[in-house]
Amino acid sequence: MKTIATTLLGVMAILFAVSARLKPAYPFLAWVEAFSEAALIGGLADWFAVVALFRHPGGVPFPHTAIVPHNKDRIGEQLGIFVEQNFLTPSNIATRLRELDLARHVLSWFAVPDNWRALFATARALVPRLFDAVDDAEVRTVIRRVVAEEVEHLDVARAAGSVLAIVTADGAHQRILARVLPIVAASLDGQRAEIKRRFAKRSLLTPGFVDAYIVNRFVDGMIDLIGEVANTPEHPMRRQFDEYLRELVVRLRDDPEMEAQAERLKAAVVRGSELDELVAAGWDALRTRLEREPADPAHPAIARFSGIAAKIAASMLEEPAIVERLNARICDAVEAVLGRFQQQFSLLITEIVQRWDAEMITEKIETELGPDLQFIRLNGSLVGGAAGVVLHAALVVSGAG
Repeated sequence: MKTIATTLLGVMAILFAVSARLKPAYPFLAWVEAFSEAALIGGLADWFAVVALFRHPGGVPFPHTAIVPHNKDRIGEQLGIFVEQNFLTPSNIATRLRELDLARHVLSWFAVPDNWRALFATARALVPRLFDAVDDAEVRTVIRRVVAEEVEHLDVARAAGSVLAIVTADGAHQRILARVLPIVAASLDGQRAEIKRRFAKRSLLTPGFVDAYIVNRFVDGMIDLIGEVANTPEHPMRRQFDEYLRELVVRLRDDPEMEAQAERLKAAVVRGSELDELVAAGWDALRTRLEREPADPAHPAIARFSGIAAKIAASMLEEPAIVERLNARICDAVEAVLGRFQQQFSLLITEIVQRWDAEMITEKIETELGPDLQFIRLNGSLVGGAAGVVLHAALVVSGAG
């Protein structure tokens, strides 16, 4: 288009020169001269205007030329403001989201188990890369510092008392005790040989079969007692256990000595090496577990969870009220986020444009608008030529009159 416009300008120049030279011999060429002269002037004027948008015409720094590169930063700022005020408004985005029925689309996607499996597999595949991107020592240091700060601000005694009160409120401690006691009995039964050895070591004057008889009777009695306590909810020893825990809850909350002991324990944990070892062991265990877990979408755990999640999503899809509420929540969330960060999007656009090289942004705009701008040059030549003919006709008429 630039070549066509420039060629037309050259043609008008040649026509003007030829018609001006031959006009005395051929008077009708006066019309050609008027057309070409006005077309040449109009084309040159529009060429200047178009070029002045992007650079200095002919390399001469005329005032108010090279408009785009000189105003690049202002263009970026105004573009950011324009987008912020006319496109990224909460009402515009929320209206569009309501039309899209985004919640139904999202739930439909999540209602397919294969989508969940692919999502989990993708997330798991990223885990090794994330671990490779961090230094274990630095991570452990950060975790240790955070844990230490949290422990330092924690009222250990009162927190322990609160947790113990919650556990004992619905009898959970008794259910735990009923499960633990059979394990203790089984462990005691399995340690008969060790108990006999230790008993014989302290009873050197009794023969071995006597030691075995005494130990077996003692262990049998202990196992019977443990079983009786485990199977009798109202056993006196279990009531004593209840009373002890209730007293412990009160002491943990109100006893200064318990509080002092808890503070000493807290200080020892925070300042001791045990916390470093605990953090290191926890981090290493987590990393090893996650790195060893397969990223295979067909893994049983992933497949099971994917099926459950897909069923939940499908069930939600069948409830129009839920879908409508989700859409409303999504719109509310988007409006809240845009209300807080709308200006940040504007600043981002401004900063990006301002970072662009002036020559690059000039080339981008000229490339996008170039054909239409060259049509301006063409139209300038043609309209100018037509105006020249009209003016020449007016002169002819006025001269004849």
